Amino acid sequence: MRRQRWQRPAEEVAPWPEGADVALLRDLTHALAQADRPREALQFALDRLCPALEAAAGSVFLLDPVGESMQLAAAHGWPETARPWLGALRVEVGRGPSGEAVAERRVIEIADVLGDASLTDWHPVARELGFRAVVAVPLLTQAGTHGACTVYFPQAVTVPPRARALLRAGADLMAVMVERGVLAERLRRAEAAVAASDRP
Repeated sequence: MRRQRWQRPAEEVAPWPEGADVALLRDLTHALAQADRPREALQFALDRLCPALEAAAGSVFLLDPVGESMQLAAAHGWPETARPWLGALRVEVGRGPSGEAVAERRVIEIADVLGDASLTDWHPVARELGFRAVVAVPLLTQAGTHGACTVYFPQAVTVPPRARALLRAGADLMAVMVERGVLAERLRRAEAAVAASDRP
């Protein structure tokens, strides 16, 4: 199947967040430093980020070990009708805004899903879930790509520079949360292996 090529947002100098945005990023950084369970930290971060962006809903998807698909790790604002299948939701890398953001390692922004004739496959989903605009940001660290943070807006909108800067900063912190969890798990396994080898 041909991969959808989404519009690349224009490059711009993002303003540094101020006031309440700084307080939000401080809270997310604190959550990163204190979190023992990465998924709980991701849920906390998403629950704080979506209202600040005035997004109707949000999702965090994490890559599986093979790197071909992603599983939902955190969700905010989804309707009750969607909850039964959220836990089983998988996103293929390269498909949809989230999958394309991971495949291309760049921000994917769709200002109006319903107004774009090339996105007719997404129109029923957008109507059912009540969103018009989508922004997907890859979770990137020096170690690689870990997944995507995707937010959904109820109205057709071009995300303003301030919100885009806040979303990118939040996604960067989420990426570090995920990487920290991976490293912590590796450390636990190494310690368990050492303890097992020391047993008579």
